Amino acid sequence: MSLLAVDRRAMNTHVHWSGVRERVIAVEEAERRSRGRGPSRYPTFEAVLTPAEIAEVEAQFGVALPDDYRTFLAEVGAGGPGPAFELTSLRRIDGKWGWVWANDEDHPWLLDPSGPFVETENWADQQIATLRAAGYEPTTRDEEDDYLGDYRKVFGDAGDDAWFLQRGRGAIPISDNGCGMTGWLIVVGPHRGELRDRDCAVNPPYEPYVDANGNRHTFRSWYLEWLEQRERAAR
Repeated sequence: MSLLAVDRRAMNTHVHWSGVRERVIAVEEAERRSRGRGPSRYPTFEAVLTPAEIAEVEAQFGVALPDDYRTFLAEVGAGGPGPAFELTSLRRIDGKWGWVWANDEDHPWLLDPSGPFVETENWADQQIATLRAAGYEPTTRDEEDDYLGDYRKVFGDAGDDAWFLQRGRGAIPISDNGCGMTGWLIVVGPHRGELRDRDCAVNPPYEPYVDANGNRHTFRSWYLEWLEQRERAAR
């Protein structure tokens, strides 16, 4: 059975985003007015994706996106305002779909669905397994539980990319938080649908986003919490 078929069986009931697009646009406009600015010349959100386009994305990567995110793409937009700074944009570039930071279409993120997202506590072991599979016994482990130096020895000029891509396996960058900070949505693995926060150091822990009660956020709860906070601030 394919990963796509397995993920589809795990999807929740349909999640609606009724009124959310309009609420975000309203709060964006209210903030511009409060700063003495006129209406923006640019759309607040990128266009929504059609069912056929979403199916194309999922077929390209062989997975089903978490239901609350895929319905957001269909009902709100494929990019736009979001927690911290903005959401990354899901775009078709040269015939393939990828997630784009800050309009940098030369370096889109392509989801690696080959395995589950590796939680922080298991990351050192995952690096060791990769290096041993390449016939190399790991030697250089720093205080961040990072074997990047060994990856460079094994994979040469491709070492940094191999390390970084493996660290993000099974997840997509969902938000650009500024100054190298990023938010990630897990697509493959036991924590599918949860979000992780990555700091800008070389190998920081990926910490779960949690609400005021300590519950782990899904994309929907994370986005709505941010919107409600902005609406309260605007009032």
